[in-house]
Amino acid sequence: MGELLALLGVYRGGTLPAAPDEQIEVAVVLGTEVLPGGGPSRTLEARVRHAARLYAQGRVRLLVPTGGLGKHPPPEAEVMARVLRKEGVPEVAVVLEDRALNTWDSARLVAGMAEKLGATGVLVVTDPLHCVRTVAAFERAGLPAWAEPVYGSPMWRRGWLRRGQLVREMGALVWYRIRYGVGSRSRP
Repeated sequence: MGELLALLGVYRGGTLPAAPDEQIEVAVVLGTEVLPGGGPSRTLEARVRHAARLYAQGRVRLLVPTGGLGKHPPPEAEVMARVLRKEGVPEVAVVLEDRALNTWDSARLVAGMAEKLGATGVLVVTDPLHCVRTVAAFERAGLPAWAEPVYGSPMWRRGWLRRGQLVREMGALVWYRIRYGVGSRSRP
C-alpha cells in the first residue's frame, strides 16, 4: 500500500526520497522501447541523456544501462550505450546489462553485479512514476536504490501519457507485490 500512495504522491507533483549525502557512484538506466531500425524511442533517449548529464556533472562514475532484446533489435542496453558514447561518456564508464526483460530482471541482475561494480547503492534513472516501482524492486533484490527521475521524459511531460503510465504503474505495483514480493518488508 505504501508504494501505491507514493505513486499517487509523485503523480500529484510530490518528490521522491533523495539519495543520502554520501555520493552514490553508480547510476542504473532503465531500458524501454527500441524503435524499428534500432533507434531509441524518445523516452529511452531522454533517460540516457539524463544519465549522461549525471556523468558529465561528476555525480556518478559509472553508468549501467539495463535492458535486453525487446520487440526490435538490438538490446536496449546496446542502444543506450551508443547514445551515451555520442553524449561523450567514455566506454570505461559504461557497463552493460543486456539480458533484463523487465524491471524485476534489471533489479536482480544489477544487484548480482553490485559487488563487482563496487556499488553499495545505486541511482535509478527512469520516468518519475516508474521510479516508485523501480526503487522498490531494487530494494527487494537486495540493492539500496534512490530515484533519479527524468522529468524531461515524454511520459511525464504529456498529460495523457502520464495518466496512462499512472494506471499502468498501479497495476504493475500490485503484480510485482504478488509475483516478486516487491514492497513487502522481508528480504528475499
